[in-house]
Amino acid sequence: MPKITVIGLGICQPPLLNEKALKALRSCDCIMGSPRQLESVGPLFAPPKCEGGPTSHQVLMALPKLKHIVNDIKGFDHVVILASGDPLLFGIGKYLQSTFSPKLGYDVVCISGVSSLQGACELTGLSLQDAQLVSLHGRPLNYLNRHLQPLRNLLILTDKHSHPKAIAQALVSANLPHSVMHVCERLGYADQRSQQFDAKTLLQSSQTFHPLHVTVVRTLGGGNVMPSFPGIADAHFVTDGESGKGLLTKREVRLNILSLLQPSPQDIAWDIGAGCGGVAIEWALWNPSGHVYGIEHHSQRVACLNANIDAFGVSANLLIKQGRAPDCLVGLPNPDKVFIGGSGGELSAILQLAWQRIKPGGRLVASAVTEPSKATLRDFTQLIGQQPENYLQVAISRQDTIAGQDVLRPALPIILMSWHKALETAN
Repeated sequence: MPKITVIGLGICQPPLLNEKALKALRSCDCIMGSPRQLESVGPLFAPPKCEGGPTSHQVLMALPKLKHIVNDIKGFDHVVILASGDPLLFGIGKYLQSTFSPKLGYDVVCISGVSSLQGACELTGLSLQDAQLVSLHGRPLNYLNRHLQPLRNLLILTDKHSHPKAIAQALVSANLPHSVMHVCERLGYADQRSQQFDAKTLLQSSQTFHPLHVTVVRTLGGGNVMPSFPGIADAHFVTDGESGKGLLTKREVRLNILSLLQPSPQDIAWDIGAGCGGVAIEWALWNPSGHVYGIEHHSQRVACLNANIDAFGVSANLLIKQGRAPDCLVGLPNPDKVFIGGSGGELSAILQLAWQRIKPGGRLVASAVTEPSKATLRDFTQLIGQQPENYLQVAISRQDTIAGQDVLRPALPIILMSWHKALETAN
């Protein structure tokens, strides 16, 4: 069985590797890494560490783009791939484990080094367990928005698009201008250093930083859009206003819907008739390891949905499918959970298709306001021969005034029904 050993070089220069890592380096057929990484392991082969240097069968290769790596390792029995820091902490390790699984005949072993995030904690005195780890490497900067709440400790891995000033701009825009930022540069090198700023001051300065750095943030300020607990205020969403009557599931109803859906880690979710994204945004925000597909055909509402995805930093796990259901559902992965909030007159067909596609053990939740749509939900219950797990009416009244006097004005009541699809049992 071909073997792949992934060695995290840590942040020390030269790398401090254990005997397991050294043995792998000296016995493999091929060592792959970036030019900087290959250069850093060179001294490990110098006498007396390894007589004669690397053996003749060892091939030093630049690490290719990941999509080409399969072809590059063919023909070798044991390949060592060099990684920065800890390959199992926002590193290459997870990708290689999934790409070269035992089912495909590979043995992948990861050896961890000290990560740059641990090095940043050492420099700043922050305890790792008190911090939220955030990787912006290869992700859009707006991914940070989902973490921008007051009184948070953030350890941030960055790339060229998420330099400290860009992070400072995001903090100021989130009404966290007094946040304390530590920029830790060239960790593990003799000239490593940490500089401290507040976000507003850094944004106005001409300070530049070395490309090898980690940013540590303590968020301070009132904050604005991002709540610290489920229940995003309706006013924080971008909506299409009067043209679509601000098509947004309101907070009280939204939280009832999500409670009925019971989102779980790794869920594949459909929000059919996503509108401006009330349910889909909240769903994706509080369940970051799942994937939500927001289905919406109206172009102006899709524009609002995109704006809300950017504002709440959920682009990594909320994907838009523009089109009319049920036709546009073809090609989507089978869901674990489905919410139907809009149907364009196709509620019956959408219910049946969703029930057919939903995985065993999954949940289907649908809302209705008009009498015909309520009747369609009752007909669906008869069709599948299964009573709803939940059948409730949500009626909300909000403050208003009449002749200068406070009143509670009722909104249209909304019917919610949910069904739980039974797990398959063996015959």
